[in-house]
Amino acid sequence: MPRLLFYSIFFMGVLMLTAQEQKKQLNTEMSKITYSANHILHPWKGVNTNVKGVLVFYPNNQEIKEMAVLAFVQDFDSKNEGRDAHALEVLESLSYPQVRFYSNLMEQKKDSLFIHGQLDFHGVNKNITIVGVKKLVGDKIILSGTFEIKPTDYKIQLPSFMMVKIDDVLNFEFELTFNK
Repeated sequence: MPRLLFYSIFFMGVLMLTAQEQKKQLNTEMSKITYSANHILHPWKGVNTNVKGVLVFYPNNQEIKEMAVLAFVQDFDSKNEGRDAHALEVLESLSYPQVRFYSNLMEQKKDSLFIHGQLDFHGVNKNITIVGVKKLVGDKIILSGTFEIKPTDYKIQLPSFMMVKIDDVLNFEFELTFNK
């Protein structure tokens, strides 16, 4: 009887360990977020390779329970110092230095991962859904995808060049790698 009790407790312990959540940190060196903007005279892109984040992962069913991502506005680089300096002014980066995204609801449908969450940008918090792809490679989780936002939805006054405003859409691409 004591042996049966021992094995039962041992087996329950193993099951509990395999069902536990894992916290995975974003690997900044392997992650980036890119935005694309457009003006009638020229399009451009800015890249942020200094993204921070964490997610909660359940290895037994390969599901992500929660995710939080943080990017600083000043870390987006369009390879044009003047444009980047003006963007910091337009985005009021001293008052709103961070862009934050948090999700605790993700749905895997076939090959797509629907990430429902809140985007906090320029002091405005909005619910958005991002469509992405989740890949598991060894102990890494790689999330990639695209989404778009309208700057005016976040109370941002569109900058203009030669008296013409930029398009009221920013397209984002991301590749985020999380590991232990």
